[in-house]
Amino acid sequence: MKAKLVAFVAVVTVTGLLGGCTAARNGLGTHDSACFRVYPEAVAAVHGHGRFAGERYLPPRALIIELHDVAVPDALQDVSRVATCLVAFTGRFTASDVEQGWAPIGSEGRIAIVIVRQRDLVLLATVVLNRIPPRLVFAHVFPRLR
Repeated sequence: MKAKLVAFVAVVTVTGLLGGCTAARNGLGTHDSACFRVYPEAVAAVHGHGRFAGERYLPPRALIIELHDVAVPDALQDVSRVATCLVAFTGRFTASDVEQGWAPIGSEGRIAIVIVRQRDLVLLATVVLNRIPPRLVFAHVFPRLR
């Protein structure tokens, strides 16, 4: 009887230790996880067109820095350091086809990046690009956009 109790305690202890080592985790940070709640606003901004390519917590400044020699809309420049969620879609887009559209290079593109303020889910802009600038952080954030 005593041997069975010792064996039981040993099994429970080992199971508990191994369970602690294999705790479930995802690759998203706390900000990124909260960005999934902006998905309905992002889909509405592109009017349900395109294919979802990912979402990420990132200030618009990361995008603005890489778009050299373009006039950035005041509304986007004013929030360049605000906590925002960026949601990317692939498809065919024009600035007039999306809500608060802005196409810094050309008038159409195959990528739409919806920028939503995280605090209150307000749509700030939808940026239409034909390709992602090579040094832009999105190349790592949204690998399907390459």
